[in-house]
Formats: sequence, C-alpha cells, structure tokens
Amino acid sequence: MQLIILFVQILARSIVFLLFLHVLLSLFMSGDKPLRIGVARIVEPLLNPLRRFIKPFNGIDFTPVVAILAVNLIEWILVSFLARFV
Repeated sequence: MQLIILFVQILARSIVFLLFLHVLLSLFMSGDKPLRIGVARIVEPLLNPLRRFIKPFNGIDFTPVVAILAVNLIEWILVSFLARFV
C-alpha cells in the first residue's frame, strides 16, 4: 500500500511541476519551441475543461492555478483514503 501512496504522490508532484513549467515557458519562450509544444501537449488536456468555466481576468489565465489546487486536493484525498488501509 505504501508503494501505491508513493506512486500517487509522485504522479501528483509531476503534474504540478509540468503545470508550473507550462506557465513559466509561456512567459519566457515563444510558442513554436519543441519544449513548450511538448509540455503543452501534456498539460492542455487538463486545462481545457477548466477553461470552459474559468474565463481570463484582465488577460490573465488563472486556470493553471486552479488546476494545481485541484491536483493537490485530489492527491490529499487519495493519500488520506489509502493511508486508512495501511
């Protein structure tokens, strides 16, 4: 069970890292670079459903922040649930 908990934690941290990297790359790198395209292909399927509900505010997209909070919440719930069975 500890292995499953560790897997959930690593997966959540990886998703949060990729979301944060996506935000940083969008600030400092043009959209045609392979690194930015690769990260966007991974992250955009997570962000697109949220963008239907969260519109940009003064040109700032807060969707990655909400996605990071959601990933952290899901991780906390899963780890708490799995820890009961250890």
